[in-house]
Amino acid sequence: MDMGNGTGPGMSGDYSGGGEFVVGDDVMPGMGGGGNVIPGMEGGDVMQMSPELNWIYEMAWYGESKRGDGFFCEEHPSKLTSDGIWERLILKTAGLNIWQYRLPNLEIVILLVFFFWQAFTILFKKLGLSVPKFSSMMLAGLLLNVMLTLSGNNSIIGEILVPKNRIDIPGCLGSFGFMIFWFLKGVKMDVKRLFKAEAKARVTGIAAVTFPVVVGFLLSKFRSAKDRSLSSREYDTVLLMESLTSFSGIARLLRDLGMNHSSIGRVALSSSLISDLVGLLIMLVNVSLASSSISDALALIVEISLYLLMTFKVVRPFLFKVIKRKREGRPIKDKYIFVILILLCFSCMYWNLIEQNPALGAFVLGLAIPSGPPIGSVLVERLESFNFGIVLPLFLSATMLRADIRSWNGALTFFSGDDKKFAVTSLVLLVFLLKLFVAVIVPYVYKMPLQDSVILSLIMSHKGIIELNFYFYIFSVKGISRDIYSILVLCIVINSMVLPVVIGFLYDPSKQFLCYQKRNLESMKNTGELKTLVCIHRPDHISSMINLLEASYQSEESPLTSYVLHLVELQGQDVPTLISHKVQKLGIGSEKKYSENVILSFEHFHRYVSSSISIDTFTCIANANHMQDDICWLALDKAVSLIILPFHRTWSLDRTSIVSDAEMIRFLNFNVLKQAPCSVGILVERHLVNKKQDEQQSLKVCVVFVGGRDDREALAFAKRMARQENVTLTVLRLVASGKSKEATGWDQMLDMVELREMMKSKDSGMVKEERSTIYMEQEILDGADTSMLLRSMAFDYDLFVVGRTCGENHEATSGIANWCEFEELGVIGDFLASPDFPSKTSVLVVQQQRSLANYD
Repeated sequence: MDMGNGTGPGMSGDYSGGGEFVVGDDVMPGMGGGGNVIPGMEGGDVMQMSPELNWIYEMAWYGESKRGDGFFCEEHPSKLTSDGIWERLILKTAGLNIWQYRLPNLEIVILLVFFFWQAFTILFKKLGLSVPKFSSMMLAGLLLNVMLTLSGNNSIIGEILVPKNRIDIPGCLGSFGFMIFWFLKGVKMDVKRLFKAEAKARVTGIAAVTFPVVVGFLLSKFRSAKDRSLSSREYDTVLLMESLTSFSGIARLLRDLGMNHSSIGRVALSSSLISDLVGLLIMLVNVSLASSSISDALALIVEISLYLLMTFKVVRPFLFKVIKRKREGRPIKDKYIFVILILLCFSCMYWNLIEQNPALGAFVLGLAIPSGPPIGSVLVERLESFNFGIVLPLFLSATMLRADIRSWNGALTFFSGDDKKFAVTSLVLLVFLLKLFVAVIVPYVYKMPLQDSVILSLIMSHKGIIELNFYFYIFSVKGISRDIYSILVLCIVINSMVLPVVIGFLYDPSKQFLCYQKRNLESMKNTGELKTLVCIHRPDHISSMINLLEASYQSEESPLTSYVLHLVELQGQDVPTLISHKVQKLGIGSEKKYSENVILSFEHFHRYVSSSISIDTFTCIANANHMQDDICWLALDKAVSLIILPFHRTWSLDRTSIVSDAEMIRFLNFNVLKQAPCSVGILVERHLVNKKQDEQQSLKVCVVFVGGRDDREALAFAKRMARQENVTLTVLRLVASGKSKEATGWDQMLDMVELREMMKSKDSGMVKEERSTIYMEQEILDGADTSMLLRSMAFDYDLFVVGRTCGENHEATSGIANWCEFEELGVIGDFLASPDFPSKTSVLVVQQQRSLANYD
């Protein structure tokens, strides 16, 4: 029964807590939840109550009732949960079921929704389908809707999902969760990106909204009012909402698909941002024009302008002052977070007061919050995970439960007997095709490949939670009927499930960094230009990378070009950013100051070591799970031959203890090794690798060579270092004892070619001091022999260079391969970098290019 209509069957008289309910001639003393029982039910007797009496009894047990004048009364504090097992044992037949109390009901609904949407997510993942999490949440709500329809409102499912005589607490909590979700999306949005977008992104974003709106508007003018199945308000609502492209929805889609760091993803983010703001402007203009009078339209414009003025001229400057006063390195105080949350509630209330969607107020307030650290990142860190995983699914389930699935029957056929259903479906399909068409043509005109243009158009045509919220709001204010709302919900569910699967089928992330040229050191001439990409995470990585570059630089005849990429984890933003410091000014924001240290250090290296060394610095602000995409993209774009990554462990100044062990960096190194378009080196820096200025002391480098392409790549890098005067190179070749040294395979033949010159120098009997390169061969039986040999040489060298697969499936590592702790270093590299190794010598582990097309 609806409690808000002020009626109750057979109910009259007054009620006050602890008093009496007067229902006809029956008197029920003190049933305000204080433990009294109905006369005639003492001692376990059962009394047959009339429907009216039973209704009043249930309300009393909840701690609620209303007076004869229709005014609601509620006991405070209200009875949120049951008295447990004692309730039934003491009161016998009195009391309600556990799911009929507020708090248990909310907990049961949360568990049901969470279980179902996680089950759908796992199912799609096992099937290999790229279905976003939002779609799984909507399917969970749809499944609950089907269960409710089949079982009826009077079943246990009905009592849980549609509780009688009470406010829909799960739905209210879910609506609040959506407010927080859209507020956080506003916080993450960087409006300044509008001015940095490419021309194809700007034109695509504008055309994707305006073209369907214009075509739909012109079509409506060719039909008379009596021939239209939809009213003007219904038609305009569907046309506008289907034409919009939500930045928040696209950002979440790309994040779920792992495409937000790809080239297509970057264009899609810029296009959707422009499309979103253009669509919001059209929407506000449409709302103003739809006002009943000019005065109402002007009043609405003034109310919205006042809110924007307060938000961007008062709140935003205040937050910048808070950031400026905050001490460097200290977190933002909690009181400011609480103030922002209070402002969020007031914003939603204000927009509801002016009869607009309250979520818009939350979104605009989020835009005013400075994105990134320290405020934006803290808000995202504290609110997003819990809100997205627990609270927000309640909103999606509530919107799906409001839909009537029986309305879907005949929605796609012209002869269904309901022209309105068919008109809505046709309009949705028409707008979708128009968006698809224009979003393919515009990028293709700007020289984007056709397949990429199709993928971009599918992304721009995606519908999700934002559109669902607007339809739900219009339905709640009686702007559209339940049948239309149900069909629109069905269209969103189909769109959100089918389009991501099609995008995942067309987009192959493994091919985006596929290289058709050899970009490795083995194929280069020793005197050719060496292009490297150096990655920096923390300040302690700067000196080690500079020292390695200095040791690998020869002369102007064999120049060195180094691209330095400073990696900063994305916090409080949705859009990854790659900054080239050739055109970007320094000194703005905390991240810029951090990058400034990197830039100044490498500029000093470039200026005072050698002016012929070319240094170009970049800053990448990206999600930790997708940083490898930016690294590989920059390596592919700049045609580098070697990416140098820091090891994830950091040692103390005396190089004896581990002070940092970042799993994020290790995960990143693994991903770069898998998809890099060139060779990759991982530097384990435990001893400063630098050239000795004293001519009597040289940098001693040792290459452990067993055989294989990675070992040849490590040897090629070491041979470049050996061309310097103060570098002495030792090549230690490990040969299986008792086996022939003759080349029997292609790899072994290539190994012999690389070692031929060094073997000649050894056979010539030249004195060690007269050569900068020394070649040694050592026969070994197993991994134990290898271990003893390397331990005996531990203090003789400043740097070990090994291939990642050095000794793999070879006698040199038999018996010790199972003890390998870090797979990314290989067996030999892991042994040299382990804490048990006697010396603290640095290690460079090299992997040759893997992503070469048709590479054998």
